[in-house]
Amino acid sequence: MALDTWSLEETGFDEMYIAQGESLFSIGNGYVGYRGFPCEREPAHHSGCFINGFYEISPIHYGEDAYGFARLNQTMLDIPDCRYLVISIDGRQINVSDERVKFYRRRLDFRTGILEQHMQWLTDEGKLVHITWETLLSMQQHHIGATRVRIHCDTDVHATLHSTIGMPVQRANTELDPRMGSTLSGSSLVCEDCGYYAEGEEARPGFQASFKTVESALSLSCGAVHESSQPLQTERGDLEEESLPVLTFSWSGADLSFTKYFYYHTSGRPGETLPLELAQQYREEIATSSWQTLVEMQRSWYESFWSHADIEITGDEKLQQALRFNFFQLQQSTGRDGMSALAAKGLTGNGYEGHYFWDTEIYGMALFNHTLPDTARALIKYRISTLDRARARAREMNQKGALYPWRTINGLEASAYFPAGTAQYHINADIAYAIFQYLEVTGDDTILEEGAAEVLIETARLFLDLGFFNPEKGGQFCINEVTGPDEYSALSDNNCYTNVMVQHHFEGVVQLASRLQNENAKLWDRLVEKLSITDDEMSLFARASEHMYVPYDRKRGIHMQDDYFLNKEVWDVAKRGEIRHPMLLHYHPLVIYRHQVIKQADTVLGMLLQHHRFPWYQRKRNFAFYEPLTTGDSSLSACIQGIVAYDCGFLDLGSSYIRQTALMDIEDLHHNTKDGLHTASMAGSWMAIVYGLGGFRMQKGVPSFRPQLPVELQRLKFHLTFKGVVLTVTIEPEITTYEAKGGTLTVLHRSEVLTVGKEAVQCSTRAACKAVIFDLDGVITSTDEYHYRAWKRLADTHGWEFDEKINQKLRGISRRQSLQVILDHNQVSVTEEQMQEFTNQKNIWYRESLEELSPKDILPGIPELLERLKQHSVYTAIASASRNAPFILDRLGLSDSFDAVVPASEVVQGKPDPEVFARAADMLGLYPEECTGVEDASAGITAIKEALMRTVGVGSAVDPALCDAHVLDTADLTVDMLLW
Repeated sequence: MALDTWSLEETGFDEMYIAQGESLFSIGNGYVGYRGFPCEREPAHHSGCFINGFYEISPIHYGEDAYGFARLNQTMLDIPDCRYLVISIDGRQINVSDERVKFYRRRLDFRTGILEQHMQWLTDEGKLVHITWETLLSMQQHHIGATRVRIHCDTDVHATLHSTIGMPVQRANTELDPRMGSTLSGSSLVCEDCGYYAEGEEARPGFQASFKTVESALSLSCGAVHESSQPLQTERGDLEEESLPVLTFSWSGADLSFTKYFYYHTSGRPGETLPLELAQQYREEIATSSWQTLVEMQRSWYESFWSHADIEITGDEKLQQALRFNFFQLQQSTGRDGMSALAAKGLTGNGYEGHYFWDTEIYGMALFNHTLPDTARALIKYRISTLDRARARAREMNQKGALYPWRTINGLEASAYFPAGTAQYHINADIAYAIFQYLEVTGDDTILEEGAAEVLIETARLFLDLGFFNPEKGGQFCINEVTGPDEYSALSDNNCYTNVMVQHHFEGVVQLASRLQNENAKLWDRLVEKLSITDDEMSLFARASEHMYVPYDRKRGIHMQDDYFLNKEVWDVAKRGEIRHPMLLHYHPLVIYRHQVIKQADTVLGMLLQHHRFPWYQRKRNFAFYEPLTTGDSSLSACIQGIVAYDCGFLDLGSSYIRQTALMDIEDLHHNTKDGLHTASMAGSWMAIVYGLGGFRMQKGVPSFRPQLPVELQRLKFHLTFKGVVLTVTIEPEITTYEAKGGTLTVLHRSEVLTVGKEAVQCSTRAACKAVIFDLDGVITSTDEYHYRAWKRLADTHGWEFDEKINQKLRGISRRQSLQVILDHNQVSVTEEQMQEFTNQKNIWYRESLEELSPKDILPGIPELLERLKQHSVYTAIASASRNAPFILDRLGLSDSFDAVVPASEVVQGKPDPEVFARAADMLGLYPEECTGVEDASAGITAIKEALMRTVGVGSAVDPALCDAHVLDTADLTVDMLLW
């Protein structure tokens, strides 16, 4: 039977699955959330109900205290359960774990947000009773929810429905797991008032109660009314005996439909009194609510939501279901009122105590900015609302500007472990990144007037004060003693991710200032006056951005995660055994910190978000280095690794990571879904598909796509919104289709510029060849003999063995690499100065011999081939390891025959590394896969293949089996062979 990809369903009750199932079957509307426990609240692992941003505070206790430590924790509270409803049939209380249950099914509908549970219950008298519960939390009226119960039996039964407000159950956390939320020592809610209402025959019976938190002074009002299809006998509980109102409804018959409508309302800030008129309004709304009306409102809301957010996949039903589940649950947990945000576990559990992290900006906002900009705007408004507290935190930390908390609910820092908390200063740059992305994607500058401009400037000021122009680094701007996204490398200098994100932040502020001065001078003048902005300060932002220090190891050709990372010990399995995961539960932080182990993508994430600062060959080399060191202990990592793996051409690895991201919770891959869903990973699954398979990036304000569809999928379709225009992208194995609704868009399909409107624009999914990149020696001309004579002269001078056999090993590699081959063969070691001296001497002798070169030395067929490629409008380039390439081309009379010549002096890693060929593609403005490479050496063929290009080999030194095409002589090269 085909899997229903629009719902999550469970058939049968499994006691071992209770905790995980509660998280998976959670429902919410961004304001209030319910875990998927039964209406009768048992059996349950955690019968949790939550309101986004409703919390209690408690002091953080330190064995050894210090100045500036966070003082108050915030914990998202379990709130009273207004849905609480206990049913008894013929004197027996219904319970899903009872042996009288003959059938049980639970289903969560992604198109309505309704959680449905169906049970067949066998009474002691042998009557088979069908009972269905349906619960929804209104997406359009956030304060309102409803539960409908339907009871059916072929014969009459007697039923009682016991309705009240369920108070939170105190839970003890006995696990040593920092990812779980701590539990408060006592009850945090005090009931201040409660009672019944709705007198008279026509009125719906109901009750209400109001509560207040003990320490945070937040107020909550809630209540419920009841509606029935049949007359019921109603009995009220005695408030002198009961702590909360209780209504017991009795009925006898064969068919009953019973609906409980409930509401919640909270005060916005500590100490504020609850607006009674609003509470009264919600009470009146539920008193006149209709189940059918609420359902239709849900359908309407979700129809609109899915029209923007859905990703359609053909070929993998499990993946399709998981993606829809993820997006559904993500929007259920995201605040849209400007006063709340997206917690690490959303509204599905109290893991991480309901705190907001950087997850919102770096993972959630990518989806919201491009599909639901109103939600994105509300999330920015939340950060604006806590700006004053961020300013105060900066002052407390002896810094200027504003410092946002690493984890928080109310805007105060709640991280008790500063090395992995407050030290993650990149939170400021993450928030700025999300705001800049919002401005670019939506074009909504009004958010700047409402406080976003202040956030951008104040957070940048923090970094300008935190860092300094370091004379030890050539006057470059350095930021020391910080922690990047990788929490396994704490308190380091010049974290690569942090520095490139701050560089982006500084650049953005400078550009924004210039734009406002030209387009909105009034706003800029107000900012200058309010924030005391000076020209000198703006100049410092520009200077710091231009001179940002980004750690780089030239020997390895990689960006260092930080100044210290490469000096750490690689994990020695023989010494310490295999790594036990997650490491944070099995090793002291000091053990972790001194090793090259990575909790989650750090430099790799920086390469994704700031892709334009890292050429493709550099991204590939960095990824290859950091991938085996990344433990994957964080649920935030797989999506980023999957995206970058796709970018680098590791499609199988990328697909594995993308599935891991999508199925994180449905398959409980991190074994802690019971504590709540992984909202960042859920948002990451959207990124993984759109940024990974779709290859989506913004290139100087233009949406760019590089589609790569895995063989197991037949079709992928998604939607992105840019300044009100909805772009629909459909990727199939052969054709990619672009359609725009609401206007026209300029987009890039790899390097091809498209104008997309109502009429569909189609392009080949597979890359088309737009350039041919040639090696020089052995392909355009042959200088082998000149090289051989120069190396032979050097070897003879120093008494080294050198012959034609050794010379063959030098084909296609750099001068320095060639000398190293000769030295290794002769078992000779030289100093760096000698290495430079010998390579320079060889080059002098080689250059002298090149004076003999002339156009007659061009290899057969090459001039004609270059002319035919030009006629086909195909670019050509030279990718040679020789620094003498420009001189050689000049002697051959070919200087004007190529569109690009890679400067060999700038190449960090020679062949077989793909850098030189990828650099050529960059110089032509093309993706690597849009090029063909032509080589005569095995190292060059490997480099071309690693660059994802079509490989054409020339000569007997190349194995034809390693090439897409092969000829023995350049005269046999044809245009058809090079293009596809």
